[in-house]
Amino acid sequence: MPNPLVGQRFKVDDRVIRKNSSVLRNRFKLKQGSVIETLTKVNKVGTKQYYYKVLWDDKRSSEHAQHSLQPIKKS
Repeated sequence: MPNPLVGQRFKVDDRVIRKNSSVLRNRFKLKQGSVIETLTKVNKVGTKQYYYKVLWDDKRSSEHAQHSLQPIKKS
């Protein structure tokens, strides 16, 4: 059975939040944003790594590895 977590998890315009430890969640507001660009980089072993440029709601942008983001659950 294939692993559903392998591969690109987000697409452009997906809403995401940055994963933080529980200690940081109590001290800082969670940042929400939208994916504006997807990037694929190859590490020195030759494995694809997925990165995303995120435009945060406060109008700043930054680049993050896939493992540091999680989708916002739609209600």
